Amino acid sequence: MNIFRRSRAILALNGIIMIFIGIIFFIYPEKLTIIMFPKIVSNPEALEVGVVLRYLMGAGHLAIGIILYLARISIKSGAQRLLLGSGIGFMIIFATAVFIIFNYKSDIPVVALSVYPLLSILSLYVSTRRFQE
Repeated sequence: MNIFRRSRAILALNGIIMIFIGIIFFIYPEKLTIIMFPKIVSNPEALEVGVVLRYLMGAGHLAIGIILYLARISIKSGAQRLLLGSGIGFMIIFATAVFIIFNYKSDIPVVALSVYPLLSILSLYVSTRRFQE
């Protein structure tokens, strides 16, 4: 596919997806907290902490998404370095989510969890290709 040769297009895609995830965290913080940790519904203080953390996650995703999207206009070598960094970062997010699932009995939806390794593999693949457009 031709998109696998375009580091700037993948940066834009990563940025748009991260912005979208950030917006979802802002719109549905309580619902996402309850989906991830269903047992905290009976504890209002824990739910409040979870909601605050979803807002913070949303802000982080939004900031990273804006940076990645705006970086799409950088030179090819810079775009490749950003893709390499974001690929490693997405894998760290995925590993952290898996850690949370196993150690804290969280119910992170598989669809939400699968976004990060896909973005990571795509970013790492495109960042390591020699000939970029």
